[in-house]
Amino acid sequence: MTEARSVFRVTVRNSERTIDCPSDRTILQAAIAAGIDYPYACATGNCATCISKLEAGEVSLLPRADAALGEAQRQAGLTLACRARPRSDVTIGWMARTGG
Repeated sequence: MTEARSVFRVTVRNSERTIDCPSDRTILQAAIAAGIDYPYACATGNCATCISKLEAGEVSLLPRADAALGEAQRQAGLTLACRARPRSDVTIGWMARTGG
């Protein structure tokens, strides 16, 4: 028996766009496919370049490095776009980077 794939709406605050994201893809994958210039480097949950604030909705996280996203950060509503798969409609925004 094959499980039906769900598609959720993901609003990316920084780009002011709402895109479709299948439940078997990460938010980063869907954003890149939609032409959104989402910041990322490794796309494997190790660098935290894509750390984002989950403003609304639910995601499940694929395996990642604890150094990239710790439990306290998760409790504060942060997630990694490269590891986050939507489980509902989501509103998300990447964190502003400072420095040079």
